[in-house]
Amino acid sequence: MKNRELGEKILEGLGGPENIAHFTHCATRLRVTPADNGKVNKEEIEKLPGVLSVIEQSGQTQVVLGERVEAVYNEIHDLPSMKNVDEGEVAANGKKAGWLTNVFDVLSDSFRPILWALLGTSMVLTLIVFLQQLGFFGQYVDLTGQSVNIDIINGARLSDEAAAAELNKQWMQQFAFWYILKAASLSVLNFMPIMLGATAAKRLGANMWVGAAIPAALMTGTFTDLAALADKNSHILNVPFFGLDLPLYAFSYTGQIFPPLLAAALLAPLERFLKKVIPNMLQMVFVPMISVMVLVPLTAFVVGPIGILVAQSISDFLGAINTVAPWAVGGLIAGLYLFMVPLGLHWPLNAVMISNLQVNGFDFIQSPMGAYNFAVFGVVTGVAIRATKDRELRQTAIGASMSGLLGGISEPSLYGVVLRYKRVFPIILVPAIIGGMTISALGVKSYAFAFTSLLSIPAMQPWFFYIIGLAIAFFGAMFGVILFGYESKPKADVAAESKHAEKAAEAATSEPAAEAKPAAAAVAAEEPTAAEVFELTAPLEGTAVALSEVPDPIFAGEKLGKGVAIEPSGNTVFAPAAAKVSATLPSGHAVGLKLESGVELLIHVGLDTVNLNGEGFEVKVKKGDMVAPGDELIVFDPEVIKAAGYPLITPVIVTNTVKFAEVQGLPGVADADHTVIKVTTK
Repeated sequence: MKNRELGEKILEGLGGPENIAHFTHCATRLRVTPADNGKVNKEEIEKLPGVLSVIEQSGQTQVVLGERVEAVYNEIHDLPSMKNVDEGEVAANGKKAGWLTNVFDVLSDSFRPILWALLGTSMVLTLIVFLQQLGFFGQYVDLTGQSVNIDIINGARLSDEAAAAELNKQWMQQFAFWYILKAASLSVLNFMPIMLGATAAKRLGANMWVGAAIPAALMTGTFTDLAALADKNSHILNVPFFGLDLPLYAFSYTGQIFPPLLAAALLAPLERFLKKVIPNMLQMVFVPMISVMVLVPLTAFVVGPIGILVAQSISDFLGAINTVAPWAVGGLIAGLYLFMVPLGLHWPLNAVMISNLQVNGFDFIQSPMGAYNFAVFGVVTGVAIRATKDRELRQTAIGASMSGLLGGISEPSLYGVVLRYKRVFPIILVPAIIGGMTISALGVKSYAFAFTSLLSIPAMQPWFFYIIGLAIAFFGAMFGVILFGYESKPKADVAAESKHAEKAAEAATSEPAAEAKPAAAAVAAEEPTAAEVFELTAPLEGTAVALSEVPDPIFAGEKLGKGVAIEPSGNTVFAPAAAKVSATLPSGHAVGLKLESGVELLIHVGLDTVNLNGEGFEVKVKKGDMVAPGDELIVFDPEVIKAAGYPLITPVIVTNTVKFAEVQGLPGVADADHTVIKVTTK
């Protein structure tokens, strides 16, 4: 399915443009706040090819798409019907979303536009660090008297500051080109406050350039020269203001994360207030003027120090534990990420990582986090190895593994495989925690912000210790899946259920033909109790088999409902009873029916046949049509499906299984004269 078509289908499932209160996306998911959650059809969205999962959290609907997210987002955003979608404050069902949800939304939406540049420049830094480790720039004798590799990132380490400064100048002259690349690698990190000020202000509905101007003011030479006058011990400068001495804390705002976010949070309501009290003809001048005059001093005296102290407190707390028991921090981070990433709770830690890199030149959180990533990649690699009979799952697992190992993104693995098979949770957690503990215990730190992948290994030093931790996480998880499997039930149990179903089918199909029910109809059987039994004949000719034999975990695991599968010998799908057509698909490979008995039926011709985009399928009905028993629904060409390499096996599912006491599939002959499904009412 093309991105535009997928976007339109997702928008339809979300209740249409009129149901969108806020719409954005992060690295792997669309983040939508519906006006009315009741209008969101989660099940229909999850069925769309390309949708990995749908998460509903605190009034927000997140559609997980993996690497396609930006392309699909752009297609939806460019639709004419989306032009009037509100990009201001988030509201759902007439109420504002929870404050915690808003905080994480703002963090995510503020960082997302910058990630592209941040990751790119950080990889340049990773390259320089890697070359330094190889001794590419030569060696020098440091303050310990040892010959070490030249470090153009952190500078010379000499006991004599003047000598160190002179040596750094020599390196700059000798390696001028690489210093230019160093400048490129630090550009986003150093000027992060300005960029975040802009993106956060835009996200909150304020002028993005005023949002950028506020932190930029604290990075000008004028402000830094003023801050240099502060007391060397207390770092406080008393600023006279109408007879008062206001204490100015002399912090460096280069690379800071939280001050621009807090300033933007104040800018948005201030702008709205000023626009209400200032005439339209004067707003262009006086709204930004007053905003800057109020918020630059307020940020310098109050907001900025608070933001810096918040970041420092989190970092110091984790740093204190890391000093005493680094293995504990590593294990905790590697274990928690499995639960934090699906909920988007990892963004505050990402902010602390970036802050640590800017303030300290290194970070101790990102390296053990790599153990989580590689444990996830190990699991999906193991699934790819074991899923020999499930073509769709194997393709998903291989793609997720490669995008993870080379790109460092865990969400495709997480939503494409892990959350579908929760049996693998402990298989991820154990090696991830052990790997994270190992990495931190061995003192591995990150020196650049990067998605943890094979390509970003040089950003972690000492890299050979880092590889040990990654190997524990990856191979431990991979062999865990190979040894223990990934399915919720052991295959032996599934096989036993299949044999039980076959025996039941033999008993059911051994009845005299004279007692058979009318062809192509659902007839209530006479029962001594109040419960009714509806018998459904086959909607297409062939051989009925147990649903567990379908080489697809969703159908075989009865996640969509119970029923039966048919290996077709014909090429036409018929209505098994009087019904209303509840769903048809543009690809023509499936049809939904709501029978008069209340049974809701899904007939899905073949597996992965949605990828044929309608080729080989002719749909005879449309949604809303009323059909009689024996009416044609779909005509398909088996040769087209076979030539494309897709299985012909056709699941016939009772999608509202939970409303009935029992739904029983009956393997055997499948045609208009034989019952293939029995449904018993409660």
